[in-house]
Amino acid sequence: MISLKSHYVYPVVVERAEANLSMYFPDFPGTAITAVELTEGLSRAKELLAFRAQELEESGQPLPSPSEPDQIELFDVSDRIVFVEVYMPPYRDAMANKAVTKNCTIPKWLRDAGDAAGLNYSLLLQNALKEALGIQEQR
Repeated sequence: MISLKSHYVYPVVVERAEANLSMYFPDFPGTAITAVELTEGLSRAKELLAFRAQELEESGQPLPSPSEPDQIELFDVSDRIVFVEVYMPPYRDAMANKAVTKNCTIPKWLRDAGDAAGLNYSLLLQNALKEALGIQEQR
């Protein structure tokens, strides 16, 4: 298993376009962000980096080593390299607590009775699973 780091820092290239900024991570091909302002773009870049890092972590793939600035080719004199840092634990926690859909088959009469009683099926299933697994607290 790959050891999970708490912080990642990667360079992002910022290119000025006519009406906005374009940004991309050279170490993650296919990543691109557009934004009107730099602060908005950096915020979106951070989210993208966290998402991509978590995607690779969950699939057991290593993250690439961050490029050194002198290894990155800039195509215009106005292009800039900015480093984006992401602290992963909050993103991992958010994904661990993300609601997912799990279909469950029950008899129609039981569904009808539950509907009539105004039961929350998701909450009931969560509580029953926690009880069956001996889980007291949210993980």
